Amino acid sequence: MALLSLFTCAKLFAVDTVYVVNGSLPNVIAIENITWRNSATQELVQWDQPSKSILNESIEANIVLIHNSSFDQGYIWSFPKLGRLDVYIRDTVLTTGSLLGLNERSQPSSNNAIRVQLYRGDTVFVKLVMQIGYSVYFPKGEKIFLQTRYAFEESDRKRLFWQGIFLGVIFVMALYNFLIWWAVRDHSFFHYVVSIVSIGLYFSFYYGFGIEYLWPNSPRWDTFSYTLLVPATGIARLLFTRAYLHVINLHPLLQKLWYMLLWLSGSMFLVGLGGYIFDIDYLSSLIDLIGITGTFILVYMLVGGFYAFYVKKYRPAKYFIWANLVLVIGAILFILKEMHLIQDNYFTRYIVQYGVMIQVLVFALGLASRLNQTQEELTKETLEKERLAVEIEREKKEMSERQNEELQKQVEKQTWILLDQNKRLAETIKNLRDSQNQLAELNKVKDKLFSIISHDLRNPLATMQSFLKLITEHHEKLSGEDRVKLMKEAQDSLDHVNQLLYNVLQWSKSQMQLLEFRPELIDVRLALEKGRRLLHLQSQLKQIEIHIEVPASLQVFADKDMLDFMIRNILNNAIKFSRKGGKIILQGFESDTEISICCKDEGIGMDEKTLEQIEKSMLARSERGTSKERGTGLGILIVKEFMEKHRGSIAIESKIGFGTDLYLIFKK
Repeated sequence: MALLSLFTCAKLFAVDTVYVVNGSLPNVIAIENITWRNSATQELVQWDQPSKSILNESIEANIVLIHNSSFDQGYIWSFPKLGRLDVYIRDTVLTTGSLLGLNERSQPSSNNAIRVQLYRGDTVFVKLVMQIGYSVYFPKGEKIFLQTRYAFEESDRKRLFWQGIFLGVIFVMALYNFLIWWAVRDHSFFHYVVSIVSIGLYFSFYYGFGIEYLWPNSPRWDTFSYTLLVPATGIARLLFTRAYLHVINLHPLLQKLWYMLLWLSGSMFLVGLGGYIFDIDYLSSLIDLIGITGTFILVYMLVGGFYAFYVKKYRPAKYFIWANLVLVIGAILFILKEMHLIQDNYFTRYIVQYGVMIQVLVFALGLASRLNQTQEELTKETLEKERLAVEIEREKKEMSERQNEELQKQVEKQTWILLDQNKRLAETIKNLRDSQNQLAELNKVKDKLFSIISHDLRNPLATMQSFLKLITEHHEKLSGEDRVKLMKEAQDSLDHVNQLLYNVLQWSKSQMQLLEFRPELIDVRLALEKGRRLLHLQSQLKQIEIHIEVPASLQVFADKDMLDFMIRNILNNAIKFSRKGGKIILQGFESDTEISICCKDEGIGMDEKTLEQIEKSMLARSERGTSKERGTGLGILIVKEFMEKHRGSIAIESKIGFGTDLYLIFKK
């Protein structure tokens, strides 16, 4: 019944096109085969047989949109460039068109577009009433495009971003060359500034920046601007080519072609200006002629560059060639696309802009090269005049000239001797500076070495000294079992000191690039057990429990000596800053990309300033341990250096009064 009602309404409203919009609509879709009729006669419009009378007539099409979707959706209709379009939908008239100011359009955009909201299960009757206005807006086809609001806005953002960057580069380079022209007053720079400003204004018009930002209330100027901007660009390019390549001195044929192209560009500029002033419509033919002439100008520039460089051996012409090569190819493709002779795609649309970018960048070098060559020629002319003056003077004072020549030779000889001595002196100074830097580095290593020795050996030696003092001074008061126990503890402490000294020496070698980095697969549990065993005495004195939680199969690819040093250091710090009777947990775990070793304590923690100093590899201020143990604050920085050798990192989580979690993170 609903379908029957739809067809009844379609017949009543003379609907020729029914289009179903479903929920799976892609970002952009073309609505084709739309039937357009003359509003007055209701005769079908034949787009392949255009007539001038149709430009000022009203053309209409009736469409039914069936929104076959389970949700509401906002859409943007984009139409070909045309004079004016009125869209009648739900008792509302939405208006757009290239001959309307930006504020007069329902959708304030450079595109001929309207915004429509379709509700789920909606059936909408739409009437389109079009007025072409000018021949340039005569549709090349009857397609209109429907896309979601999100897709339209995303596309518009990309347009603003990329074309904004392109136009920004164009006008920055224009300002740069204008300042150079202002400084040197070389006409080449001025003509080039005019050409790139013109091309920038053209692309502003082409991508909608003109009607959106530069002349939003001048739609007729936006329509005619192509016929003025492009010829102006061609004139500026011809003037620039003449000044840059010295066309007059190249070849008579090139000079004649130059005048002919200049006359054509000037004529088309005047014709376009007259059409704009008197509102005469010959835009379609004029635009094609302007495009063809512009192509010939670009080809002429390229040919002139090749001739100047390869025949006349004019060095700055090589920049001229490279600057125009991509631009000529891109402009030809772009013009053919605009004339609808080839397909519109990314390459044909944007290669011309890449060519413009290359041109402005290369010409910046080319103009500098030309300026340098001009200065060289002026210098040569000055030197030639001076040479002639010297020749005349030589004829008058021959003897004096020979003496001057001899003196000049002596001066040159002495100059070369001085230059050689200066070179040797500079090399000597460089060597001395290198030696000074090496000595400074060695001095830093020495200072660090002494600090490490103080940090890692002082406490164990003091402990061993205490044991030996007890044994020697109070042996008569100790039982045999106590003496054996103390001697064993002293021996363990001595072994520990010996091992620490070995590791300190190994670190000093690494600082002086003498230590080989030899990584291998190491069992993490065994490494942690070894660290716990070596620091058993310190933990026992403070009644601290050390637990190890590591999977049995966990292995890490590391240097054995460096890993032992790092484990001892972080465990020693955990013991130092843990309270008596506390607990320390040594953990090992892995992820897809990393293997981590963690030391968790319940000690006094670190403040933010200390963490920041460790993060910046600064020597932190030494803090006393919970049993008044002393340190240098350097140990953790050594751990950080060793982890950098492993291409790993450390991470610290700490809070005052709640302990510290320190992670050694190795990449797989």
